[in-house]
Amino acid sequence: MTPQAGRLAIEEVADRSYDQSVRHLRQSHSLRIGKELLERITRTVGEYWIANDHRNCDDYNHLRKGISPRVGRPRRCCVFADGVMAHTDGAWHEVRVGTVRSDQADGSEHKFSIARMTDTESFGQLLQYRALEYGYGRADLRAFIADGAQWIWRLADKKFSKSIQILDFYHVCEHVEACSKEFFSQNPERCSAWSKHVLGLLRAGLVSEAILEIRPLNPGRSDSKRKAKHELLTYLHNNRKRMDYPRYEKLGLPIGSGEVEAQCKTLVQQRCKQSGMRWSRRGIEAVLRIRCSVRGDRYRDEFFKENAGLLQWRHKKRLCKSRAA
Repeated sequence: MTPQAGRLAIEEVADRSYDQSVRHLRQSHSLRIGKELLERITRTVGEYWIANDHRNCDDYNHLRKGISPRVGRPRRCCVFADGVMAHTDGAWHEVRVGTVRSDQADGSEHKFSIARMTDTESFGQLLQYRALEYGYGRADLRAFIADGAQWIWRLADKKFSKSIQILDFYHVCEHVEACSKEFFSQNPERCSAWSKHVLGLLRAGLVSEAILEIRPLNPGRSDSKRKAKHELLTYLHNNRKRMDYPRYEKLGLPIGSGEVEAQCKTLVQQRCKQSGMRWSRRGIEAVLRIRCSVRGDRYRDEFFKENAGLLQWRHKKRLCKSRAA
């Protein structure tokens, strides 16, 4: 297969199911590729790029090889992280999603996302590597934005310790409103007023004052109310250092993690959670790696510049298999 045909094939797979890709390649490009061959192409290219990712991370972490930034020195470099569930190998597993956005002095923006079904440490290494590629180490201002998931903040503390940590304000709204509905569901006006008052304090960065408004809530004998109050107070206590929203806005930083949540939907859910789809972990990881590349600004470099490397990698892989047999 020519490189041009291969490029068309993986571009199709990035956006469509295998069956749809086979039909569209035939109808729009007069390219006849069977579903089985298309799956093999996808897995080969996706696994090769994943292997390159691991090699680059290992070179940086163990051999201390430098990283060549892909962009100039950014004014701001923001890192976002989240997770979304996907069904693979007969069970639900979390796909970890990260986005790096660099804002340049000339107003331009560079962005790249990753989506991996892997452990937190491996995901953190890859996200850190991508962030350094996109100028995180040289940025005038660095921020890490996410919701309240503990695995994400542990990753941030370890891999992005020099960044300003920001708790997604819209997740805060969901927690406050859930508690308010539990206590004031019989009085919608009071429910709305209480939520707005507490959220107004939190929006102004007055976390201690907001906590003082929550403490007097009396759950009585209701276990659900007691649980809602405890969860909200714990959430605010654990994240209070990440809720100085007036300061973040003054610095021009986002207070929401909407960028990575959008990637969870567009990268993972739209492609991998269609009706009737069944995935293996290897299959979904290859597709997600290709989808991230095609939708980012690295695609031309990865496909065209690394084509020779792909052929060598595949040849070595075949040799290893034949020797093992």
